[in-house]
Amino acid sequence: MKNQIIKTGLLMAGVIAAFQSPGAVGTLSGPFSCRNLQIFLVHGATRLEDRRYATLSEALAKGTVEVFETGSVNQLAILNSSDERVFLNAGDIVKGGRQDRTVKDDLILPPHSGKIPLAAFCVEHGRWTGRAGEVDRNFSANNRILSSRKEKLAARYDSNQGEVWSSVAEQQIQLNSNVSALAGKSVDTRNPASSSSLQLTLENKDLGDIKKQYVDRLGSILDGKTDVIGFVYVINGEINSAEVYNNKSLFRALWTKLLDSAITEAITEHRGEREFPPQAPTEVKKFFETALSGSRTSRTLSETTKIQTYATPTTVMFETLDMDAGGLWIHKSLISKGKDMVEVPLDQ
Repeated sequence: MKNQIIKTGLLMAGVIAAFQSPGAVGTLSGPFSCRNLQIFLVHGATRLEDRRYATLSEALAKGTVEVFETGSVNQLAILNSSDERVFLNAGDIVKGGRQDRTVKDDLILPPHSGKIPLAAFCVEHGRWTGRAGEVDRNFSANNRILSSRKEKLAARYDSNQGEVWSSVAEQQIQLNSNVSALAGKSVDTRNPASSSSLQLTLENKDLGDIKKQYVDRLGSILDGKTDVIGFVYVINGEINSAEVYNNKSLFRALWTKLLDSAITEAITEHRGEREFPPQAPTEVKKFFETALSGSRTSRTLSETTKIQTYATPTTVMFETLDMDAGGLWIHKSLISKGKDMVEVPLDQ
């Protein structure tokens, strides 16, 4: 299929000032498709390419960042002992502790940060002791990210722990059914070590075999492209989410986790071997325009990180600002709420 390329407005009036340039845009290429998943790549210039952001995965693997239990389900502590700034992506799952957790918000962790609070949600219900072979006072790794729209909205938008648990359980049920159908055998993606753990479900070998079929088709779509700053994904013919970064190196460092998340959600939502027509790029453009038009609220998380949320009845966008870089945005995460909600008047 011939790739379609269009200009997509990434910035509306409220954020153009942060770029100090009028009408900044990105372009789309794609869609690149496998089964019920379509991906558009977002191409564009970046303003923060000279800044190095280590990912949470890298920092935990090197031992330069530690994530600690605090005794609270929804608050952890984090410490960066390195000379690097570290970028935590909202939805990052940290494995271990008393329960696996997901990071609520993006966070830019400065060098030698000292121990600071980290808002989190539990993605494992019931366990409150260390699993065999794991230490219960801290977390060992980050190699997965939330992989369903419901989970992301429950954690980041609604801030509802009960809804997070419910969404995890729902995804596990759907994955059991769909992986079984695609693998041609009965599969339970839940792990006996902790049947409620989303992390352990996402590590399931049979699920991994199905994901590989998607990765074999989509894993190389960045090859030879030097200006990709994000992507949009479409599941079952409907736009789901978009992730865009103001630093190409950061996007590429996160790409494996982000693609794994999109593929896992596509498998979760698989509805038989139906073919879906390519999503029109004009609909993707409309999705960006709608999300950027939302009513805005702001939260300051730390001296380095500010979050702006743009909400409409059908979309939500989270924009993360790097306050050490003059307040320029580093990440825009756009999520479709998945259904049209039309308000009707009930009073004059």
